[in-house]
Amino acid sequence: MFTFLIKEWLLPEVTMFLTLAAITVFGILTPEEALAGFSNPGVHTVGLLFIIGSAVQQTNIFHRIFDKILGTGESYKHTITRLMGSVMFFSAFMNNTPIVVILISVIKKWAVSRSLSPSKFLIPLSYAAILGGSITLIGTSTNLIVHGLLLDKGLPGFKLLDFVVFGLPLSVAGLIYMLIYGHHRLPNRKMLSDSLKEQEKDYLFEFTVPKSSTLVGKSVSTGGLRHLQDLFLIQIIRNKQTISPASNMDIMKENDKLIFSGNIDSAISIAKKFGLVLEIGSYENLSLYQRDNINLVEAVISGSSSLQDKKVKESNFRRRFNAAIVAIRRNNKNIVSGIGNLRLKPGDTLLLLTGKGFMQGDYSEDFYVVNSITLKQDLPPFKSRIAIYVLVGFILTASFEIFPVSLSAMIGAGIILATNTIKISEAYKALKWNVLILMAISIGIGAAVEKTGLALLISHILVNFNTGILLIAFLFYAITSGLTEIMNNIAAAALMFPVGYSIALQLGYDPKMFAMITAIAASCSFITPIGYQTNLLVYGPGGYRFSDYIKVGTPLSFITMVITVITAILIWS
Repeated sequence: MFTFLIKEWLLPEVTMFLTLAAITVFGILTPEEALAGFSNPGVHTVGLLFIIGSAVQQTNIFHRIFDKILGTGESYKHTITRLMGSVMFFSAFMNNTPIVVILISVIKKWAVSRSLSPSKFLIPLSYAAILGGSITLIGTSTNLIVHGLLLDKGLPGFKLLDFVVFGLPLSVAGLIYMLIYGHHRLPNRKMLSDSLKEQEKDYLFEFTVPKSSTLVGKSVSTGGLRHLQDLFLIQIIRNKQTISPASNMDIMKENDKLIFSGNIDSAISIAKKFGLVLEIGSYENLSLYQRDNINLVEAVISGSSSLQDKKVKESNFRRRFNAAIVAIRRNNKNIVSGIGNLRLKPGDTLLLLTGKGFMQGDYSEDFYVVNSITLKQDLPPFKSRIAIYVLVGFILTASFEIFPVSLSAMIGAGIILATNTIKISEAYKALKWNVLILMAISIGIGAAVEKTGLALLISHILVNFNTGILLIAFLFYAITSGLTEIMNNIAAAALMFPVGYSIALQLGYDPKMFAMITAIAASCSFITPIGYQTNLLVYGPGGYRFSDYIKVGTPLSFITMVITVITAILIWS
Protein backbone atom coordinates (compact mmCIF):
# COMPACT_ATOMS: atom_id res chain seq x y z
CA MET A 1 0.00 0.00 0.00
CA PHE A 2 2.74 2.46 0.97
CA THR A 3 4.57 1.88 -2.31
CA PHE A 4 1.42 2.50 -4.35
CA LEU A 5 0.64 5.69 -2.40
CA ILE A 6 4.18 7.05 -2.67
CA LYS A 7 4.63 6.13 -6.35
CA GLU A 8 1.08 7.36 -7.15
CA TRP A 9 0.43 4.32 -9.35
CA LEU A 10 -3.28 4.56 -8.51
CA LEU A 11 -5.53 7.22 -7.03
CA PRO A 12 -5.12 7.31 -3.21
CA GLU A 13 -8.73 6.29 -2.58
CA VAL A 14 -8.41 3.36 -5.02
CA THR A 15 -5.20 2.15 -3.35
CA MET A 16 -6.75 2.45 0.09
CA PHE A 17 -9.96 0.73 -0.99
CA LEU A 18 -8.10 -2.23 -2.52
CA THR A 19 -6.04 -2.51 0.66
CA LEU A 20 -9.17 -2.48 2.81
CA ALA A 21 -10.81 -5.08 0.56
CA ALA A 22 -7.77 -7.35 0.86
CA ILE A 23 -7.74 -6.94 4.63
CA THR A 24 -11.41 -7.93 4.75
CA VAL A 25 -11.02 -10.90 2.37
CA PHE A 26 -8.23 -12.33 4.54
CA GLY A 27 -10.46 -12.07 7.60
CA ILE A 28 -8.47 -9.45 9.48
CA LEU A 29 -11.59 -7.27 9.64
CA THR A 30 -15.25 -8.19 9.37
CA PRO A 31 -17.23 -6.34 6.68
CA GLU A 32 -18.93 -4.36 9.45
CA GLU A 33 -15.58 -3.28 10.89
CA ALA A 34 -14.18 -2.45 7.45
CA LEU A 35 -17.12 -0.19 6.59
CA ALA A 36 -17.50 1.39 10.03
CA GLY A 37 -15.76 4.54 8.80
CA PHE A 38 -18.76 5.40 6.62
CA SER A 39 -20.81 5.90 9.79
CA ASN A 40 -18.14 7.99 11.52
CA PRO A 41 -19.51 11.40 12.63
CA GLY A 42 -16.30 13.12 11.56
CA VAL A 43 -16.86 12.00 7.96
CA HIS A 44 -20.48 13.19 8.06
CA THR A 45 -19.49 16.57 9.47
CA VAL A 46 -16.92 17.16 6.72
CA GLY A 47 -19.56 16.41 4.08
CA LEU A 48 -22.03 18.86 5.62
CA LEU A 49 -19.34 21.54 5.85
CA PHE A 50 -18.64 21.10 2.14
CA ILE A 51 -22.23 22.18 1.45
CA ILE A 52 -22.03 25.23 3.73
CA GLY A 53 -18.63 26.16 2.30
CA SER A 54 -19.92 25.91 -1.27
CA ALA A 55 -22.66 28.43 -0.52
CA VAL A 56 -20.26 30.85 1.19
CA GLN A 57 -17.81 30.48 -1.69
CA GLN A 58 -20.45 31.70 -4.15
CA THR A 59 -21.08 34.91 -2.19
CA ASN A 60 -17.86 36.39 -3.62
CA ILE A 61 -17.09 37.68 -0.12
CA PHE A 62 -13.44 36.67 -0.36
CA HIS A 63 -12.88 38.67 -3.55
CA ARG A 64 -14.30 41.79 -1.92
CA ILE A 65 -12.48 41.36 1.38
CA PHE A 66 -9.06 40.46 0.02
CA ASP A 67 -9.03 43.14 -2.65
CA LYS A 68 -9.02 45.56 0.31
CA ILE A 69 -6.75 43.51 2.57
CA LEU A 70 -3.95 43.19 0.00
CA GLY A 71 -3.76 46.96 -0.34
CA THR A 72 -1.19 48.73 -2.50
CA GLY A 73 1.64 46.25 -1.97
CA GLU A 74 4.14 48.99 -1.15
CA SER A 75 5.42 47.01 1.85
CA TYR A 76 5.89 43.27 1.31
CA LYS A 77 5.93 42.49 5.02
CA HIS A 78 2.77 44.47 5.70
CA THR A 79 1.01 42.74 2.81
CA ILE A 80 2.11 39.26 3.94
CA THR A 81 0.98 40.01 7.49
CA ARG A 82 -2.49 41.07 6.35
CA LEU A 83 -2.77 38.21 3.86
CA MET A 84 -1.63 35.39 6.13
CA GLY A 85 -3.48 36.70 9.18
CA SER A 86 -6.77 36.95 7.28
CA VAL A 87 -6.38 33.54 5.64
CA MET A 88 -5.61 31.96 9.00
CA PHE A 89 -8.82 33.41 10.45
CA PHE A 90 -11.06 32.20 7.62
CA SER A 91 -9.35 28.79 7.42
CA ALA A 92 -10.11 28.22 11.09
CA PHE A 93 -13.81 28.03 10.28
CA MET A 94 -14.00 26.91 6.65
CA ASN A 95 -12.59 24.22 4.40
CA ASN A 96 -9.33 25.78 3.27
CA THR A 97 -9.29 24.31 -0.25
CA PRO A 98 -11.97 26.61 -1.76
CA ILE A 99 -10.43 29.58 0.06
CA VAL A 100 -7.07 28.93 -1.59
CA VAL A 101 -8.65 28.26 -5.00
CA ILE A 102 -10.41 31.64 -4.91
CA LEU A 103 -7.43 33.57 -3.56
CA ILE A 104 -4.96 32.19 -6.11
CA SER A 105 -6.88 34.10 -8.76
CA VAL A 106 -7.26 37.21 -6.59
CA ILE A 107 -3.59 37.30 -5.60
CA LYS A 108 -2.29 36.67 -9.11
CA LYS A 109 -4.34 39.48 -10.62
CA TRP A 110 -3.37 41.79 -7.78
CA ALA A 111 0.34 40.93 -8.01
CA VAL A 112 0.56 41.21 -11.80
CA SER A 113 -1.20 44.58 -11.76
CA ARG A 114 1.57 45.84 -9.46
CA SER A 115 4.46 44.14 -11.30
CA LEU A 116 5.00 41.74 -8.40
CA SER A 117 5.69 38.02 -8.64
CA PRO A 118 2.80 35.79 -7.45
CA SER A 119 5.39 33.23 -6.31
CA LYS A 120 6.22 35.56 -3.42
CA PHE A 121 2.69 35.21 -2.09
CA LEU A 122 1.26 31.79 -2.99
CA ILE A 123 3.30 29.51 -0.71
CA PRO A 124 2.56 31.88 2.20
CA LEU A 125 -1.12 31.60 1.20
CA SER A 126 -1.00 27.80 1.40
CA TYR A 127 0.94 27.74 4.66
CA ALA A 128 -1.46 30.24 6.23
CA ALA A 129 -4.42 28.07 5.23
CA ILE A 130 -2.77 25.00 6.78
CA LEU A 131 -1.85 26.78 10.01
CA GLY A 132 -5.27 28.42 10.26
CA GLY A 133 -6.87 25.00 9.96
CA SER A 134 -5.11 23.97 13.18
CA ILE A 135 -6.92 26.63 15.23
CA THR A 136 -10.31 24.89 15.50
CA LEU A 137 -11.82 21.43 15.30
CA ILE A 138 -13.50 22.23 11.98
CA GLY A 139 -10.46 23.89 10.41
CA THR A 140 -9.41 20.74 8.56
CA SER A 141 -10.79 17.31 7.81
CA THR A 142 -7.84 15.77 9.67
CA ASN A 143 -8.98 17.30 12.96
CA LEU A 144 -12.48 15.96 12.43
CA ILE A 145 -11.31 12.47 11.51
CA VAL A 146 -9.20 12.25 14.69
CA HIS A 147 -12.16 13.60 16.68
CA GLY A 148 -14.33 10.86 15.17
CA LEU A 149 -11.75 8.20 16.07
CA LEU A 150 -11.80 9.38 19.69
CA LEU A 151 -15.59 9.07 19.73
CA ASP A 152 -15.29 5.53 18.36
CA LYS A 153 -13.15 4.71 21.40
CA GLY A 154 -15.90 5.92 23.72
CA LEU A 155 -13.95 9.06 24.63
CA PRO A 156 -15.57 12.52 24.66
CA GLY A 157 -13.63 13.84 21.68
CA PHE A 158 -12.55 17.43 21.09
CA LYS A 159 -14.54 20.62 21.47
CA LEU A 160 -14.52 23.26 18.75
CA LEU A 161 -11.96 25.49 20.44
CA ASP A 162 -9.73 22.83 22.04
CA PHE A 163 -7.29 23.38 19.19
CA VAL A 164 -6.88 27.12 19.85
CA VAL A 165 -4.16 26.55 22.46
CA PHE A 166 -2.11 24.85 19.74
CA GLY A 167 -3.26 26.50 16.54
CA LEU A 168 -2.92 30.11 17.65
CA PRO A 169 0.75 29.86 18.74
CA LEU A 170 1.51 27.84 15.60
CA SER A 171 -0.10 30.48 13.39
CA VAL A 172 1.72 33.35 15.09
CA ALA A 173 5.03 31.48 14.90
CA GLY A 174 4.42 30.66 11.23
CA LEU A 175 3.73 34.29 10.40
CA ILE A 176 6.83 35.51 12.25
CA TYR A 177 8.93 32.85 10.51
CA MET A 178 7.74 33.95 7.06
CA LEU A 179 8.40 37.62 7.88
CA ILE A 180 11.90 37.09 9.28
CA TYR A 181 13.30 34.21 7.23
CA GLY A 182 10.84 32.32 5.05
CA HIS A 183 10.19 35.05 2.49
CA HIS A 184 13.91 35.22 1.65
CA ARG A 185 13.73 31.60 0.47
CA LEU A 186 10.77 32.19 -1.84
CA PRO A 187 11.54 32.33 -5.59
CA ASN A 188 10.67 35.24 -7.84
CA ARG A 189 8.99 33.66 -10.86
CA LYS A 190 6.36 34.52 -13.44
CA MET A 191 2.95 32.92 -13.86
CA LEU A 192 2.28 30.60 -16.78
CA SER A 193 0.11 32.91 -18.89
CA ASP A 194 2.57 35.80 -18.49
CA SER A 195 5.65 33.77 -19.37
CA LEU A 196 3.86 32.36 -22.40
CA LYS A 197 3.15 35.84 -23.71
CA GLU A 198 6.89 36.28 -24.13
CA GLN A 199 7.04 33.04 -26.16
CA GLU A 200 3.87 33.39 -28.20
CA LYS A 201 5.58 33.83 -31.57
CA ASP A 202 7.18 30.45 -30.96
CA TYR A 203 4.00 28.49 -30.54
CA LEU A 204 0.77 30.09 -31.81
CA PHE A 205 0.09 29.94 -35.57
CA GLU A 206 -2.73 30.82 -37.94
CA PHE A 207 -3.20 28.99 -41.24
CA THR A 208 -5.63 29.72 -44.06
CA VAL A 209 -7.19 26.78 -45.91
CA PRO A 210 -6.97 27.61 -49.67
CA LYS A 211 -9.19 25.99 -52.29
CA SER A 212 -6.29 23.76 -53.37
CA SER A 213 -5.72 22.33 -49.88
CA THR A 214 -6.25 18.60 -49.37
CA LEU A 215 -8.19 19.42 -46.20
CA VAL A 216 -11.17 21.06 -47.92
CA GLY A 217 -14.28 18.97 -47.29
CA LYS A 218 -12.60 16.74 -44.72
CA SER A 219 -13.25 16.54 -41.00
CA VAL A 220 -10.58 17.31 -38.42
CA SER A 221 -10.21 13.60 -37.75
CA THR A 222 -10.18 12.25 -41.33
CA GLY A 223 -7.96 15.13 -42.45
CA GLY A 224 -5.28 13.93 -40.03
CA LEU A 225 -5.17 16.99 -37.78
CA ARG A 226 -5.84 15.34 -34.44
CA HIS A 227 -2.56 13.60 -33.59
CA LEU A 228 0.09 15.75 -35.21
CA GLN A 229 3.72 15.76 -34.11
CA ASP A 230 4.37 18.76 -31.83
CA LEU A 231 1.38 20.69 -33.18
CA PHE A 232 -2.21 20.89 -31.96
CA LEU A 233 -5.34 22.34 -33.51
CA ILE A 234 -6.92 24.77 -31.06
CA GLN A 235 -9.79 26.30 -33.01
CA ILE A 236 -11.26 27.12 -36.41
CA ILE A 237 -12.35 30.62 -37.45
CA ARG A 238 -14.95 30.73 -40.24
CA ASN A 239 -16.50 33.99 -41.46
CA LYS A 240 -15.42 35.67 -38.22
CA GLN A 241 -17.20 32.94 -36.21
CA THR A 242 -15.06 30.91 -33.84
CA ILE A 243 -15.39 27.13 -33.48
CA SER A 244 -13.59 26.29 -30.26
CA PRO A 245 -12.49 23.80 -29.28
CA ALA A 246 -12.41 22.14 -32.69
CA SER A 247 -14.00 18.69 -32.57
CA ASN A 248 -13.11 15.61 -34.59
CA MET A 249 -16.27 15.96 -36.69
CA ASP A 250 -15.85 19.60 -37.74
CA ILE A 251 -15.62 19.83 -41.56
CA MET A 252 -13.03 22.24 -42.95
CA LYS A 253 -13.96 24.64 -45.71
CA GLU A 254 -12.18 26.96 -48.09
CA ASN A 255 -10.84 30.13 -46.41
CA ASP A 256 -11.15 28.65 -42.91
CA LYS A 257 -8.59 29.95 -40.45
CA LEU A 258 -6.93 27.18 -38.42
CA ILE A 259 -5.26 28.15 -35.14
CA PHE A 260 -2.54 25.77 -33.96
CA SER A 261 -0.17 25.65 -30.99
CA GLY A 262 3.27 24.09 -31.33
CA ASN A 263 6.75 24.82 -32.65
CA ILE A 264 7.81 26.56 -35.84
CA ASP A 265 9.34 23.47 -37.48
CA SER A 266 6.07 21.58 -37.16
CA ALA A 267 4.16 24.59 -38.48
CA ILE A 268 6.26 24.72 -41.66
CA SER A 269 5.95 20.96 -42.09
CA ILE A 270 2.16 20.95 -41.84
CA ALA A 271 1.85 23.88 -44.26
CA LYS A 272 3.71 21.87 -46.91
CA LYS A 273 1.89 18.62 -46.19
CA PHE A 274 -1.67 19.94 -46.42
CA GLY A 275 -1.14 22.92 -48.72
CA LEU A 276 -1.97 25.47 -46.05
CA VAL A 277 -1.02 29.13 -46.09
CA LEU A 278 0.80 30.30 -42.97
CA GLU A 279 -0.31 33.87 -42.45
CA ILE A 280 2.64 36.27 -42.24
CA GLY A 281 2.77 38.07 -38.91
CA SER A 282 -0.12 36.03 -37.58
CA TYR A 283 1.47 35.17 -34.26
CA GLU A 284 -1.43 36.60 -32.37
CA ASN A 285 -1.61 37.56 -28.73
CA LEU A 286 -3.57 35.03 -26.70
CA SER A 287 -5.66 37.82 -25.21
CA LEU A 288 -7.34 38.18 -28.63
CA TYR A 289 -9.03 34.87 -27.97
CA GLN A 290 -10.60 36.10 -24.73
CA ARG A 291 -13.68 37.32 -26.53
CA ASP A 292 -17.29 36.29 -26.98
CA ASN A 293 -17.55 32.85 -25.36
CA ILE A 294 -13.85 32.07 -25.63
CA ASN A 295 -11.75 32.40 -22.47
CA LEU A 296 -8.18 31.75 -21.44
CA VAL A 297 -8.13 29.78 -18.20
CA GLU A 298 -5.47 28.36 -15.90
CA ALA A 299 -6.31 25.13 -14.08
CA VAL A 300 -4.36 22.88 -11.70
CA ILE A 301 -4.67 19.08 -11.90
CA SER A 302 -5.97 17.83 -8.54
CA GLY A 303 -4.46 15.02 -6.52
CA SER A 304 -7.50 12.81 -7.16
CA SER A 305 -7.90 13.62 -10.85
CA SER A 306 -9.00 10.92 -13.27
CA LEU A 307 -6.64 12.60 -15.76
CA GLN A 308 -3.42 11.82 -13.91
CA ASP A 309 -1.01 9.48 -15.65
CA LYS A 310 -3.06 9.72 -18.86
CA LYS A 311 -1.62 11.10 -22.08
CA VAL A 312 -3.37 14.27 -23.20
CA LYS A 313 -4.29 12.76 -26.56
CA GLU A 314 -5.88 9.76 -24.81
CA SER A 315 -7.85 11.78 -22.26
CA ASN A 316 -10.65 13.06 -24.57
CA PHE A 317 -10.01 16.44 -22.98
CA ARG A 318 -11.75 18.53 -25.65
CA ARG A 319 -14.90 16.40 -25.59
CA ARG A 320 -15.10 16.06 -21.81
CA PHE A 321 -14.44 19.66 -20.84
CA ASN A 322 -15.12 21.74 -23.96
CA ALA A 323 -11.60 23.12 -23.74
CA ALA A 324 -8.28 22.85 -25.58
CA ILE A 325 -4.90 22.66 -23.82
CA VAL A 326 -2.63 25.42 -25.14
CA ALA A 327 0.29 24.81 -22.79
CA ILE A 328 1.28 23.01 -19.60
CA ARG A 329 3.58 24.12 -16.81
CA ARG A 330 5.42 21.51 -14.77
CA ASN A 331 8.34 22.10 -12.39
CA ASN A 332 8.47 25.72 -13.54
CA LYS A 333 8.92 24.67 -17.17
CA ASN A 334 6.43 25.67 -19.87
CA ILE A 335 5.54 22.88 -22.26
CA VAL A 336 3.96 24.07 -25.52
CA SER A 337 4.89 21.29 -27.90
CA GLY A 338 4.57 17.54 -27.71
CA ILE A 339 1.61 18.04 -25.39
CA GLY A 340 -0.34 15.11 -26.79
CA ASN A 341 2.18 12.54 -25.54
CA LEU A 342 2.60 14.13 -22.13
CA ARG A 343 1.18 12.23 -19.16
CA LEU A 344 -0.62 14.59 -16.80
CA LYS A 345 0.46 14.73 -13.15
CA PRO A 346 -1.10 16.26 -10.00
CA GLY A 347 0.04 19.86 -9.71
CA ASP A 348 0.39 20.41 -13.46
CA THR A 349 -0.95 23.82 -14.50
CA LEU A 350 -2.90 23.77 -17.75
CA LEU A 351 -3.43 26.83 -19.91
CA LEU A 352 -6.85 26.21 -21.48
CA LEU A 353 -8.75 27.85 -24.30
CA THR A 354 -12.33 27.20 -23.22
CA GLY A 355 -15.65 27.17 -25.00
CA LYS A 356 -19.13 28.34 -24.08
CA GLY A 357 -20.38 27.35 -20.64
CA PHE A 358 -17.03 26.08 -19.38
CA MET A 359 -17.04 28.19 -16.23
CA GLN A 360 -20.52 27.00 -15.26
CA GLY A 361 -19.23 23.46 -14.87
CA ASP A 362 -17.74 21.87 -11.77
CA TYR A 363 -14.51 20.08 -12.57
CA SER A 364 -12.96 20.04 -9.08
CA GLU A 365 -12.67 16.25 -9.10
CA ASP A 366 -10.20 16.61 -11.98
CA PHE A 367 -8.78 20.12 -11.73
CA TYR A 368 -9.23 23.47 -10.00
CA VAL A 369 -9.72 26.60 -12.08
CA VAL A 370 -7.43 29.18 -10.49
CA ASN A 371 -7.40 32.01 -13.02
CA SER A 372 -9.91 33.12 -15.63
CA ILE A 373 -11.62 36.25 -16.86
CA THR A 374 -15.10 34.78 -16.49
CA LEU A 375 -16.26 33.38 -13.17
CA LYS A 376 -19.45 31.75 -12.00
CA GLN A 377 -22.27 34.13 -11.24
CA ASP A 378 -22.44 35.25 -7.62
CA LEU A 379 -25.40 34.41 -5.43
CA PRO A 380 -28.12 37.09 -5.25
CA PRO A 381 -27.72 39.45 -2.23
CA PHE A 382 -30.53 37.78 -0.25
CA LYS A 383 -29.07 34.29 -0.67
CA SER A 384 -25.57 35.59 0.01
CA ARG A 385 -26.76 36.91 3.37
CA ILE A 386 -28.33 33.55 4.20
CA ALA A 387 -25.03 31.78 3.47
CA ILE A 388 -23.06 34.18 5.66
CA TYR A 389 -25.61 34.01 8.50
CA VAL A 390 -25.56 30.21 8.38
CA LEU A 391 -21.76 30.17 8.65
CA VAL A 392 -21.78 32.60 11.58
CA GLY A 393 -24.61 30.68 13.27
CA PHE A 394 -22.74 27.41 12.86
CA ILE A 395 -19.59 28.87 14.42
CA LEU A 396 -21.50 30.33 17.39
CA THR A 397 -23.62 27.26 18.17
CA ALA A 398 -20.59 24.98 17.97
CA SER A 399 -18.30 27.34 19.92
CA PHE A 400 -20.71 27.77 22.83
CA GLU A 401 -21.61 24.06 22.70
CA ILE A 402 -25.29 24.79 22.16
CA PHE A 403 -25.26 21.81 19.80
CA PRO A 404 -22.60 19.22 18.96
CA VAL A 405 -20.46 20.19 15.97
CA SER A 406 -22.06 17.55 13.75
CA LEU A 407 -25.59 18.72 14.62
CA SER A 408 -24.68 22.38 14.07
CA ALA A 409 -23.32 21.44 10.64
CA MET A 410 -26.48 19.45 9.87
CA ILE A 411 -28.73 22.38 10.78
CA GLY A 412 -26.63 24.80 8.74
CA ALA A 413 -26.61 22.59 5.64
CA GLY A 414 -30.35 22.01 6.09
CA ILE A 415 -31.05 25.75 6.06
CA ILE A 416 -28.89 26.21 2.96
CA LEU A 417 -30.90 23.55 1.10
CA ALA A 418 -34.34 24.47 2.50
CA THR A 419 -33.95 28.10 1.41
CA ASN A 420 -32.60 27.01 -2.00
CA THR A 421 -29.52 29.14 -1.37
CA ILE A 422 -27.77 26.65 -3.60
CA LYS A 423 -29.52 24.05 -5.72
CA ILE A 424 -29.56 20.43 -4.63
CA SER A 425 -27.49 19.57 -7.72
CA GLU A 426 -24.84 22.08 -6.58
CA ALA A 427 -24.88 20.52 -3.11
CA TYR A 428 -24.15 17.11 -4.64
CA LYS A 429 -21.25 18.61 -6.59
CA ALA A 430 -19.97 20.32 -3.44
CA LEU A 431 -19.53 16.94 -1.75
CA LYS A 432 -15.94 15.94 -2.47
CA TRP A 433 -16.64 12.24 -2.63
CA ASN A 434 -13.00 11.31 -3.06
CA VAL A 435 -12.17 13.01 0.25
CA LEU A 436 -15.13 11.49 2.10
CA ILE A 437 -14.45 8.00 0.76
CA LEU A 438 -10.75 8.29 1.57
CA MET A 439 -11.61 9.34 5.13
CA ALA A 440 -14.01 6.43 5.63
CA ILE A 441 -11.62 3.86 4.15
CA SER A 442 -8.68 5.20 6.17
CA ILE A 443 -10.63 4.62 9.37
CA GLY A 444 -11.09 0.98 8.39
CA ILE A 445 -7.38 0.55 7.67
CA GLY A 446 -6.56 2.24 10.98
CA ALA A 447 -8.77 -0.31 12.71
CA ALA A 448 -6.82 -3.09 11.00
CA VAL A 449 -3.51 -1.58 12.16
CA GLU A 450 -4.83 -1.79 15.71
CA LYS A 451 -6.50 -5.20 15.45
CA THR A 452 -3.44 -6.93 13.97
CA GLY A 453 -1.27 -5.67 16.80
CA LEU A 454 0.85 -3.52 14.48
CA ALA A 455 -0.06 -0.36 16.40
CA LEU A 456 0.92 -2.05 19.66
CA LEU A 457 4.21 -3.23 18.15
CA ILE A 458 5.17 0.24 16.90
CA SER A 459 4.16 1.81 20.21
CA HIS A 460 6.27 -0.76 22.12
CA ILE A 461 9.30 0.12 19.98
CA LEU A 462 8.89 3.82 20.74
CA VAL A 463 8.17 3.32 24.44
CA ASN A 464 11.08 0.90 24.91
CA PHE A 465 13.55 3.60 23.95
CA ASN A 466 13.22 4.65 27.62
CA THR A 467 14.07 8.20 26.63
CA GLY A 468 11.18 9.91 28.38
CA ILE A 469 7.90 11.29 27.15
CA LEU A 470 9.48 14.31 25.43
CA LEU A 471 11.59 12.35 22.96
CA ILE A 472 8.85 9.75 22.42
CA ALA A 473 6.42 12.54 21.52
CA PHE A 474 8.97 14.09 19.16
CA LEU A 475 9.56 10.75 17.42
CA PHE A 476 5.83 10.13 17.13
CA TYR A 477 5.28 13.60 15.62
CA ALA A 478 8.17 13.13 13.18
CA ILE A 479 6.87 9.76 11.95
CA THR A 480 3.34 11.10 11.47
CA SER A 481 4.61 14.21 9.70
CA GLY A 482 6.85 12.11 7.46
CA LEU A 483 3.92 9.91 6.42
CA THR A 484 1.89 13.01 5.58
CA GLU A 485 4.62 14.43 3.35
CA ILE A 486 4.88 11.27 1.23
CA MET A 487 1.24 10.05 1.34
CA ASN A 488 -1.60 12.34 2.43
CA ASN A 489 -2.87 13.85 5.65
CA ILE A 490 -6.00 11.72 6.08
CA ALA A 491 -4.22 8.39 5.62
CA ALA A 492 -1.40 9.44 7.96
CA ALA A 493 -3.86 10.45 10.70
CA ALA A 494 -5.88 7.24 10.45
CA LEU A 495 -2.77 5.04 10.49
CA MET A 496 -1.00 6.80 13.37
CA PHE A 497 -3.99 7.39 15.65
CA PRO A 498 -4.05 3.78 16.98
CA VAL A 499 -0.28 3.96 17.55
CA GLY A 500 -0.63 7.15 19.59
CA TYR A 501 -3.60 5.70 21.46
CA SER A 502 -1.53 2.65 22.42
CA ILE A 503 1.44 4.79 23.54
CA ALA A 504 -0.86 6.88 25.75
CA LEU A 505 -2.30 3.79 27.45
CA GLN A 506 1.14 2.27 28.06
CA LEU A 507 2.56 5.46 29.56
CA GLY A 508 -0.58 6.43 31.47
CA TYR A 509 -1.27 9.62 29.52
CA ASP A 510 -4.59 10.97 28.30
CA PRO A 511 -5.17 9.58 24.75
CA LYS A 512 -6.23 13.08 23.75
CA MET A 513 -2.61 14.19 24.03
CA PHE A 514 -1.41 11.91 21.26
CA ALA A 515 -4.64 12.42 19.32
CA MET A 516 -3.89 16.15 19.24
CA ILE A 517 -0.29 15.53 18.15
CA THR A 518 -1.60 13.20 15.44
CA ALA A 519 -4.06 15.77 14.10
CA ILE A 520 -1.54 18.60 13.91
CA ALA A 521 1.38 16.53 12.61
CA ALA A 522 -0.84 15.06 9.88
CA SER A 523 -2.16 18.50 8.87
CA CYS A 524 0.96 20.65 8.99
CA SER A 525 2.59 19.59 5.74
CA PHE A 526 5.07 22.17 4.48
CA ILE A 527 7.97 20.22 2.94
CA THR A 528 6.38 18.76 -0.21
CA PRO A 529 3.65 19.89 -2.62
CA ILE A 530 1.92 16.50 -2.39
CA GLY A 531 1.44 16.33 1.38
CA TYR A 532 -1.51 18.71 1.50
CA GLN A 533 -4.01 19.80 -1.14
CA THR A 534 -3.35 23.55 -0.79
CA ASN A 535 0.38 23.03 -1.41
CA LEU A 536 -0.49 21.21 -4.63
CA LEU A 537 -2.90 23.97 -5.68
CA VAL A 538 -0.26 26.72 -5.59
CA TYR A 539 2.51 24.51 -7.02
CA GLY A 540 1.88 25.25 -10.71
CA PRO A 541 0.38 28.78 -10.53
CA GLY A 542 3.34 29.93 -8.44
CA GLY A 543 5.88 28.41 -10.82
CA TYR A 544 7.42 26.52 -7.91
CA ARG A 545 9.86 23.63 -7.93
CA PHE A 546 9.76 20.73 -5.50
CA SER A 547 12.92 22.09 -3.87
CA ASP A 548 11.19 25.39 -3.05
CA TYR A 549 8.94 23.62 -0.56
CA ILE A 550 11.93 21.90 1.04
CA LYS A 551 13.81 25.19 1.43
CA VAL A 552 10.89 27.16 2.86
CA GLY A 553 8.98 24.40 4.62
CA THR A 554 11.63 22.40 6.49
CA PRO A 555 12.42 25.02 9.16
CA LEU A 556 8.70 25.72 9.58
CA SER A 557 7.99 22.01 10.07
CA PHE A 558 10.62 21.87 12.81
CA ILE A 559 9.16 24.94 14.53
CA THR A 560 5.68 23.43 14.35
CA MET A 561 6.88 20.15 15.85
CA VAL A 562 8.62 21.84 18.79
CA ILE A 563 5.65 24.05 19.67
CA THR A 564 3.11 21.23 19.34
CA VAL A 565 4.99 18.66 21.41
CA ILE A 566 5.99 21.03 24.20
CA THR A 567 2.47 22.49 24.43
CA ALA A 568 0.94 19.01 24.57
CA ILE A 569 3.25 17.91 27.36
CA LEU A 570 2.62 21.09 29.36
CA ILE A 571 -1.15 20.62 29.10
CA TRP A 572 -1.40 16.88 29.73
CA SER A 573 1.63 16.12 31.93
